[in-house]
Amino acid sequence: MMRRLGILILLLNLFSVSAQISIAPGMKMPDVEAEWLTAEPGNDPANNRKVMDIAVFSDIKKTDMIQTLRYIESLESKYRRIAPGKWDLRFRVIVPNSKEETERFLNLSGTPVAIALGTDINGRTFRNFAVAKVPEAVIGTDGAIVWIGTVMDLDYIIGAIIDDSFSMEDYRKISRMKMEMQTALRSGLPDVAAKTAEKILEKIPGDAVSIQTVLYALELKGKTEKAIEFLQERIEKCGNKSAGIRLLLLDRIIHSGDMKSWDEQVANAVKNTVNPDDKLNLAAFLINRSPKLYFPAENLTVLCNDILNDPGTAEDPVFHATALEIAAQAEYALCRIEKACKYQQQAVTLRKNENNSSLKRAQETLSFYQKIRKYSAEK
Repeated sequence: MMRRLGILILLLNLFSVSAQISIAPGMKMPDVEAEWLTAEPGNDPANNRKVMDIAVFSDIKKTDMIQTLRYIESLESKYRRIAPGKWDLRFRVIVPNSKEETERFLNLSGTPVAIALGTDINGRTFRNFAVAKVPEAVIGTDGAIVWIGTVMDLDYIIGAIIDDSFSMEDYRKISRMKMEMQTALRSGLPDVAAKTAEKILEKIPGDAVSIQTVLYALELKGKTEKAIEFLQERIEKCGNKSAGIRLLLLDRIIHSGDMKSWDEQVANAVKNTVNPDDKLNLAAFLINRSPKLYFPAENLTVLCNDILNDPGTAEDPVFHATALEIAAQAEYALCRIEKACKYQQQAVTLRKNENNSSLKRAQETLSFYQKIRKYSAEK
């Protein structure tokens, strides 16, 4: 029951932001005024490329703030490598908290932030964008707003803008339908909301909020099997853009307790996830979420090897270092401490060469693995 209530609160929060934000597509992208605490955002487009501004509004007091930052970092890494020469993407995260609060948050989190994170100056940016709740995202191209929505839809929308499949007319229609979903959910009519969600999914097969709405309606009725079938259908519809839905499917299977299905779907996910960034997210999920007695050792090994052997991985030192650290975590989980040390050492070397902000954390992790290696060798 608590899980269902949590999903409903999440959905209403996601909708309520879009409902209360007063700027609209087609309007001039407001200025972002913030004191940047991590990386500085770029200002000048390189080689006359198109500029896409992605402004994400969040709050360090949100329990999922770290996950939000890691997600934005993964998107920055992904599109930096798959859209070279076409677009200059600028990711910025703005929070309403004070500089002191935000610095304390960053220090306590223990993990450096690689993207531009800034504190709002006197609340001007939140007022310029008329943000009432967080998290929220706004995308602008060539100085004009083209999309406003939830952070969880960013990957799909950015990809659509880059490959020219994004339609402003369709977006406006979908925005109206999402308002209908919100009204239905607030009125206690999840089945009505789900029907509207299905209409949206006909136009945007991977729309995250619509998928969650349908899942919520099914889970209210205890139809776990139907929920799993629905996600499998979404995966077929979305093809190579279904990586995030595969994670939702694996999460639902964990809660269902169907471990035979777990083994099958993990194998399917590893086999059919083709993008290195998506593979990295899948590997991280499997390391952190797999049931202990059903840890997919063989599949995880294959997945990490695929990432490290991909020709594009070595071309991006920061991504390569992250991939090595994920591989080191996998080896540690498999009790292969020597290989864990080897991968982590390589990651440290890369981060040192790049003078990367995550160097200290990487060195501390290497020291931990080395201590484990030392103690495990003692008799």
